[in-house]
Amino acid sequence: MLTFSEVRQLSDRDLSDELKSARDSLFRQKMGVKTGHLKDNHMVAILKKYVAQLLTENTRRSAKGEKVAKTAAEISKKVADSKAEVSKAQEGEKKKAKKVKAEESEAETTTAEKDTADVKVKKVAKKGLFKSKDEK
Repeated sequence: MLTFSEVRQLSDRDLSDELKSARDSLFRQKMGVKTGHLKDNHMVAILKKYVAQLLTENTRRSAKGEKVAKTAAEISKKVADSKAEVSKAQEGEKKKAKKVKAEESEAETTTAEKDTADVKVKKVAKKGLFKSKDEK
């Protein structure tokens, strides 16, 4: 039998193996006392306590494992939410960039149209098609 501090240091697999062997020992001890082959019935109580200690440690670990699993699930959910927020922000930035590009191209187009209109007016004015009333 191991002390409780030694039980805490066992791996999960070793703990389950130790629990199984302790239960088998308890069963054999009970059967030996009932059938009259064994006289030390005080060992039944000791083995019961030992099995209870092993079960307590096993339960503690499984509860801790559930907490870890819950925490991992919460963290993965937060990561997914963060990724969604980042992608939304990136999409917003892309939309802003497209809007700025569209405004710049519109401004360039307007400027180009004005330049072409000014050039056409100057060409027409050179040909003398636009004359004021005073000049006629």
